[in-house]
Amino acid sequence: MQSRNHTEAVPTLLFIPDISGFTDFVHRTEVSHSRHIIEELLEVIIDANEMDLEISEIEGDAILFYRTGKSLSALQILAQVEKMYTRFHAHLRKYESQRICQCGACGSTGDLSIKFIIHYGDVARKQVKSYSKLFGKDLIVAHRLMKNMIPESEYVLITHQLLNACSSWVEIKQVAWDTPRQGKEEYDFGAIDYCYISLHALQSHVPEPSVQDYALARATRNVELESVINAPIEMVFDVVSDVHAKHLWMVGVKGSDKISDKVVRNGTQHRCIMNEDGSGPFFTSHDFKISKDLITWTDTDPVAKMSLVITFRRIGSQMTRMKITVLATHTLFSRIMYLLRGRKKQFQFFSASLAKLNDYCQDLLREGKGHASSILLEPAAVSVRA
Repeated sequence: MQSRNHTEAVPTLLFIPDISGFTDFVHRTEVSHSRHIIEELLEVIIDANEMDLEISEIEGDAILFYRTGKSLSALQILAQVEKMYTRFHAHLRKYESQRICQCGACGSTGDLSIKFIIHYGDVARKQVKSYSKLFGKDLIVAHRLMKNMIPESEYVLITHQLLNACSSWVEIKQVAWDTPRQGKEEYDFGAIDYCYISLHALQSHVPEPSVQDYALARATRNVELESVINAPIEMVFDVVSDVHAKHLWMVGVKGSDKISDKVVRNGTQHRCIMNEDGSGPFFTSHDFKISKDLITWTDTDPVAKMSLVITFRRIGSQMTRMKITVLATHTLFSRIMYLLRGRKKQFQFFSASLAKLNDYCQDLLREGKGHASSILLEPAAVSVRA
């Protein structure tokens, strides 16, 4: 018998950011990447929480935040909405400017929008073992309000129940970025009055993504080698560009962590774990140039002052010529030591890695599989909008 503990209902602020505009994709790549995109956006919203809101649950593409006790002021709540909104759209702009995948999910992030439902009422909690869940009529009210008659795509909806609970709400016209409008929804349990504020004016507050130059200054070529990989260019690129999969083809690499993005794009950072203690060099992937038959990009380790320029050239439907050029910034002494001790080891390391890559791709082809990363190089031809 599971133990259940019900708390008494207490005054609670319910704060729900809800992402909308997702597309229902028919391709596996797009379904996978749409899931990654929403995970990143939900993390962005959570990281922007500055009101000490607690999370009750994540419901698909919405987060149920709550805070018990006395209601907060209009200024505090609208400042939190603005923070989450601007962080959300700043992240979307990064997708537009830095993405390399051409699938429908990655290409349509600009269609996504966000709305906020904010309510205040008596809410209780029930505890089942280690799990805690909110319940009560006011929680139902907040969920029902996610479907409403507001014509705007992006807005913050605030119920009169919250306005009436805090005298400072008389300031809302002074602190809001647009004129509050009134609305009402009729439900089976009665009418709910609210005001709502369009978020459109906040677009001017969203910062443009910064353009960073990751290239090394005064770098010279250490070594260059190439090999033919007996697999299509799309598969080879999928494997090599997947920062989670370095251990599958690079000898001596035990894994990857500290990965900044769920879908690889310009500026994605990761750490290659090379040692038993979990340490290893950090790389940034940048300067992607992609066409149907030729792909280049660079992985740079700014601490070691080393870059790998990676090139793929299609030489047949099932063959790819891959070239790795190692660039580094040297002092005179480090250049001499590299030529004496390091060059041969580096050449052997990448030669063995290219052979391992060829074996891995061959195994995938024999098993009729693709690599899990699935960066789409050409725009998707078919998608169905939800």
